[in-house]
Amino acid sequence: MRAFFSDEKAVNIQIGYLMNLIVLLIITGSITSAFYLYTDASSEQAMRASYTDLGSQIARDITNMYLISKNSQGNLSLNVKRNIPLTMGGKGYRIELISTEDSMASIDISEGSFSGYNISTTLNSIKDVGSTSGVVYSGSGEINIGLEKYRSGVVSLRIG
Repeated sequence: MRAFFSDEKAVNIQIGYLMNLIVLLIITGSITSAFYLYTDASSEQAMRASYTDLGSQIARDITNMYLISKNSQGNLSLNVKRNIPLTMGGKGYRIELISTEDSMASIDISEGSFSGYNISTTLNSIKDVGSTSGVVYSGSGEINIGLEKYRSGVVSLRIG
């Protein structure tokens, strides 16, 4: 047995150090990756909550403007200016007002990249929107919401 322990030809000490270093790097990399994945998930969760809150605030403003316009008899033009955060969840975003003939108007807030997260808030109380337009990017720091009602009853929404 003594011969086995004193045999230095069986193990190269430099290779042992290198193997220990590789194992240490793998363990450290795994811990670091898990931490960053957890942090990224938390950031995405905060971003989703912020997108939902901002979409609800903008929808509330538009709904209030629409309710005011319903009680007016002539042409009417309303404008609201709101400050918006430059980033949410550490990332830029865009706000778009969308309406088609087949669906109700909605506010889409999406991450700056094409593959990013998207929240859509439907304007349920507004039924007869004539036209909608506008895209706002978070870098502007503010959003201008405009509503115009004509005598014919047609309502036009825009953001900018």
